[in-house]
Amino acid sequence: MKKILSLLAFFSLLTGSLQAQQASNNTEIRNKLSKIYDIDQKERAKYDELERQYGWGAKESQDARQKIKEMDQQHLKEVEDIIQKVGKYPGKDVVGQPLDQVAFLIIQHSTDRAVHEKYLPIITEAAQKGNIDKASAAVLTDLVKVQKKEKQVYGTQIHINNKGEKDLYPVEDLANINQRRKEMDLEPLENFLRRMGVGAKP
Repeated sequence: MKKILSLLAFFSLLTGSLQAQQASNNTEIRNKLSKIYDIDQKERAKYDELERQYGWGAKESQDARQKIKEMDQQHLKEVEDIIQKVGKYPGKDVVGQPLDQVAFLIIQHSTDRAVHEKYLPIITEAAQKGNIDKASAAVLTDLVKVQKKEKQVYGTQIHINNKGEKDLYPVEDLANINQRRKEMDLEPLENFLRRMGVGAKP
């Protein structure tokens, strides 16, 4: 009996130690993601201000875009390291809200289609388990579709057409799109298009 009690005490201590270690790891990950997000938003706000002040083609704006490109590459590396360490997407069950959106944001920022395709299944799985908003999976799904020159599924991607107007990339099965959008917690397409000013010059 004493041996059994000793084993139970050992496993209790071991479980408590593992939980404490996991909590410590999660705190470290939360801190990293918070720092990544703060820097990301600060540099993008700075770029927006420079573009308004000097114009898109000015040297100041070009230098800022290059700085953002380098920042995005560094942040992607850090996020990939976190995903590898956690063994899955660092979602609500790992970092809580709103930090569950940060890794998605950095992945979305990448201009490399291979990066989007690589992490789409991981983000889709996280959305299915409630660890990230379904809308995020919908956005990345459409982004990959558009990059492959295929019709998007949820109608989240817009572009500037040859008339200089915002336009929606082609969508499959347009008649049923609002049902698909509803399933991904997206607003009706007509509301989205109106809010984004689609059809009007930016």
